[in-house]
Amino acid sequence: MSYGSRTTAHGLTGNQLKLIGIVAILIDNIGAVVIQGGILHGANRAMYEAIIATPSGHIWMVAGQVCRYCGRLAFPIFAFLVAEEFVRTRNRWEYTMRMLVFAVVSEIPFDLAVYHTPFYFHYQNMLFTLFLGLMVLMAMEHTRNTAVRGAALAAGCALSWLIQADYNVVGILLIVTMYWFRHNDIAQLVGGVVICAVESISYYCISALAYVPVVLYNGRRGALQLKYLFYVFYPVHLIVLYGIAQMALERV
Repeated sequence: MSYGSRTTAHGLTGNQLKLIGIVAILIDNIGAVVIQGGILHGANRAMYEAIIATPSGHIWMVAGQVCRYCGRLAFPIFAFLVAEEFVRTRNRWEYTMRMLVFAVVSEIPFDLAVYHTPFYFHYQNMLFTLFLGLMVLMAMEHTRNTAVRGAALAAGCALSWLIQADYNVVGILLIVTMYWFRHNDIAQLVGGVVICAVESISYYCISALAYVPVVLYNGRRGALQLKYLFYVFYPVHLIVLYGIAQMALERV
């Protein structure tokens, strides 16, 4: 399923997969930031329980949960795309450092949106997971030694857990699985679904559905130039949703 090994005129391009992932992230964070954190006042347990006890509050609670479930489609798609782009890109180090830069840029918007503070050091945004996954892939590319590759994977998983990056260990395993089995569609599919089950049993079926568009991937990047779309979208949409959530909080 890598670039070049599966190229057809039909199916979804890499850009189309990226747009599906972006929409899933947006829906997820509407649920988390605007509905759960804003409308339902998730940071205030007493107020949250009082709101969801009302008919309208219960509807908002269900809507928020539906949004979060839809958002489970996002990360498996981006894990696949990151592994594919790593194989395709001419400058892997530049690609990896670009991911780190935007991870750092996105951290304050992420902390504001999710934790209502500009600095929250106990949990990091998903771009840090993508960055660490790329670092593991770079290490694995530079050696054929199985033990060293295993050590690189273990180190990436440990570091993602240590800094509590979004999806942490599961995220690293997904990225490495998409890369390692890039020439085997079935192995990618099975490996991805199994690892999604590890993330959360309650989200298992939804996360597994992410591999429907992945299976439809046609090996082409697409005509549109969307190289920086995700990098810009991620911090910007968090700031916008934070602003909307704040307006919802101020209404009470």
